[in-house]
Amino acid sequence: MQKPIQLQQRLTEQIPQLTAAPEKLALTTGAGNVVATSAPSLSFEYRYPLTVTITDEAISETLVDLVVVTVLDWLQVNQPEILGNAAQRLSDFTFTQQANSLVLTLQLTERVQVSDSEDVRTITHLPEPPLPENVTLPREVYLNGELISSWTV
Repeated sequence: MQKPIQLQQRLTEQIPQLTAAPEKLALTTGAGNVVATSAPSLSFEYRYPLTVTITDEAISETLVDLVVVTVLDWLQVNQPEILGNAAQRLSDFTFTQQANSLVLTLQLTERVQVSDSEDVRTITHLPEPPLPENVTLPREVYLNGELISSWTV
């Protein structure tokens, strides 16, 4: 599964507290499902929960906001149906916050294409469909007029 690694990279790139101390970030996958059909292809989809845990001496409102915005930005490209589907929007991105931890849970899917040709089986992890071409992604984040994070692609 590739999405946990991609999200971990995004969070450590864009959140200064995690860039400085990546050990504060832990990602774990829970029990999931493999969804396949009886079609001639063995293509399938992984469906699983991903738990993102950030531990810090004091979880500030600024850190929570920055983490949530970074995850929402990542979801727009990597799991857009969570934002675009009314039912999923209510249940597929949850959080809990305690004094020294922030825990997010995301319900993720990953499509895997399996093709057979001339006695060769090829397994390909498929990306999400691309964003429309007129969508640009930001490189800086401000909170109440103060720059709190910036990055390069």
